[in-house]
Amino acid sequence: MKKTYEIAGQVMGFFDAFKGSRPAIDNDKILIVRGRSRKVIPLNEFDAKLTEIGEILGGTELEPDSDKLDEILKAGDKNIQESEITTNSVDTKGFLRVKEDLESMGLVVEYKIFKLPSFDVIIAIWEDKNEIPPLYVEVTVSEDKG
Repeated sequence: MKKTYEIAGQVMGFFDAFKGSRPAIDNDKILIVRGRSRKVIPLNEFDAKLTEIGEILGGTELEPDSDKLDEILKAGDKNIQESEITTNSVDTKGFLRVKEDLESMGLVVEYKIFKLPSFDVIIAIWEDKNEIPPLYVEVTVSEDKG
């Protein structure tokens, strides 16, 4: 089993979103898995839960406004473009626009970026602002060449 699958599996298992989850993109350098859970996490616990899974993975949390985020997104974009799926360039503003779009639909979104040995991991979770299931989970595991 590839290490990317192990990392994504840990995240999906942690949020009880493994059943029915599936890769959105999967190639030798990047894995993006999306899933949903019937579990409801109180909104005020989002940050703590993301920190907890980051610690379980053994990752170092990066600040979302750091220059490293831009580097990770650009590297991830390059890895995505190597898959069969056609995509436009990704930038941090585009990443934040998706978050804003979800929030405008009444969802609360939280994400964290973690640096692991050989991998960059972005974990995003979101749910209805009234804490109505499902809880959506997306994990991106990208090979780090740096």
